[in-house]
Amino acid sequence: MSNGQRKIERSFSRPVSGDKLKRPPCEAACPIHTDAQRYIQFVAEGKPAEALAVVRETNPLPQVIGRICPHPCEDACRRGQVDEPIAICSLKRVASDGAKAAGLGYRPPRPEFTTGKKVAIVGSGPSGLGAAHDLALMGVKPVVFERQPEAGGFLRTGILSYRLPKNILDEDIDYIRGMGVEIRTGVGVGEDVQFDSLAREFDAVLIAAGLSDSRTLPVPGVDLPQVLLAVPFLEAVNAGRAAPDLGKEIIVIGGGNVAIDVARSARRLSGGKLTMVCLEADYEMPAHSWEIEDAKSEGIEIICSHGPNAIIGDDRVEGLEVKKCESVFDERGRFAPRFCETDLSVVPGDTVIIAIGQMSNLSFLPNNGPEVNENGILVFDRKQMTTTRSGVFASGEVVTGPGAAVNALASGKRAAIAVARHLGVDVDFPHDPVAIGEVPADVAAKVKPAPRRKMPARPAGERIQDFVEVETGMPEAEARCEASRCLLCAAGARYSELKCIACLTCVRVCPYGAPWPDRDGLGGISPERCQVCGICFTQCPTKAIDITAKPEDQIAAEIEATLAGGGGELEFGCWYSQSRVAPEAATVILPCTGRLSVRLLLHAFATGFEKVYLAVCSESDDGHFIHGHRQARAAVAEAQRLIEDAGLDPGAIEIRIEPELKCKKE
Repeated sequence: MSNGQRKIERSFSRPVSGDKLKRPPCEAACPIHTDAQRYIQFVAEGKPAEALAVVRETNPLPQVIGRICPHPCEDACRRGQVDEPIAICSLKRVASDGAKAAGLGYRPPRPEFTTGKKVAIVGSGPSGLGAAHDLALMGVKPVVFERQPEAGGFLRTGILSYRLPKNILDEDIDYIRGMGVEIRTGVGVGEDVQFDSLAREFDAVLIAAGLSDSRTLPVPGVDLPQVLLAVPFLEAVNAGRAAPDLGKEIIVIGGGNVAIDVARSARRLSGGKLTMVCLEADYEMPAHSWEIEDAKSEGIEIICSHGPNAIIGDDRVEGLEVKKCESVFDERGRFAPRFCETDLSVVPGDTVIIAIGQMSNLSFLPNNGPEVNENGILVFDRKQMTTTRSGVFASGEVVTGPGAAVNALASGKRAAIAVARHLGVDVDFPHDPVAIGEVPADVAAKVKPAPRRKMPARPAGERIQDFVEVETGMPEAEARCEASRCLLCAAGARYSELKCIACLTCVRVCPYGAPWPDRDGLGGISPERCQVCGICFTQCPTKAIDITAKPEDQIAAEIEATLAGGGGELEFGCWYSQSRVAPEAATVILPCTGRLSVRLLLHAFATGFEKVYLAVCSESDDGHFIHGHRQARAAVAEAQRLIEDAGLDPGAIEIRIEPELKCKKE
């Protein structure tokens, strides 16, 4: 298997073998299984370019997804069992913003198209772009066909600039283009080029056309000129075309995320009253809770549990007659709204915009397939990503239905593997990672609470005046504080049965009860309980224990890599601090300097450093890790004794107290 093929397997999901390699829940919950923990570690260390490199292992649209992702990873975050989840999505944006500011991380690889195969991709939304990116890495030449004048699909035409600035989208797309991916814009399949022609010219075709048409309503008055559909409305706004006269009272029908975008856009364009009407109760609305809160903060009124009965008006819209919705779903959870036909009221308005959902336009498909069912949906094998026509695949919302961009991205990446397999590339569908369990209550009680950092945003009264991006970016200091809240799930102590002598020192010293004994000695180390403090690692007499997050070999390698010339000074610093105790020294950053063993301290001198500083918490502050400062002091005392015994100056190792920082005070 080539390097590119191995990389693409990692870029979808790293293989997992049974329960032995359980992963953090954030990674398991992510549709593209991004190693959030690892890029968060780099953010905590102040290394945004390295963080972005980790994001790019699975995500070809890091700036886009860092702004618009619904972050299911945060719902799964184990930190939420202590206080609040890590702001994982915001930290992804921090990585890309920081790397860009430093001029790093934006030079795309140039894979060679060694297979000699070409694939036509219909659609340049997240699914099509994700597939194109991964196919290029596997040596397959992708050519993307986009009917719009610019690439991006619904990312460009349906998501407004106040959430996703177009220059940010362009930068992510340009990165993919820089890999040799060809994107032909302004080319409509079925219009400028026929589907059968693509099937003859290319070795495979991937349909990633998305949901380009709006659904309408079968109610009286829907044909009035002031009744608009969501997708054409958003396309016009995004393209900068002159908006219609919306009047001063606008009604949006729908309760999903697209409806929220329509409402917030219309509010900016009209400056008037904006009312949303949706079938669902407030707790049932399909829009994300934070989107709803943003809409409300911008003065948008939401009328829940009501559905449209008729659009009122003769020559122009005068309002919307609504009826009470008693329930939206039946006892099986299926969409089956039930109304009270006599409980009617009228919402006054000058314009009605219908935003109740989208559907695919598959009119470009020929009569000889692929097959479309009676509901106009592609007949599709979800496991193999195939349609009924050989060599024709499909991905994204055209087959999955509406959802988040990251889900469409995941679908496109899986389709890339399916297409590559069809073309003879030696690659397989990877296994989904298995997440570790919850934090035990007694362990959670020992973790110091720390407030979640919020992404700064422009005030509501200011932002409704324009389409400038609402979220302004998280400052580095705040981002590093937020990243330092990560519990490093599943990245803790691992031990070697071969080296273990069953002395049970680890059982005695662990503050969290992670190692446990059995009748033969050490029974194991619980990944659910381990908090990566490193005390067992430093105390194990046979080096049977190491830490997955920055193992000893990695720390030793960093010590060697930081040495400039034949001497100098080295500071071992803590990533919970953004200040230095020895500003002129080279630096190795650790989650906690309590992780340092005597052998690592001595390794610094063996490498060639003449002076070593250790940043520790004050004795009155236990820091993030229980007993971390005590462990660091003990290691220094032992290392000093050994140095003195060797006839050297024990003062060559010096402890310095790091300042009390905002991260710790709060």
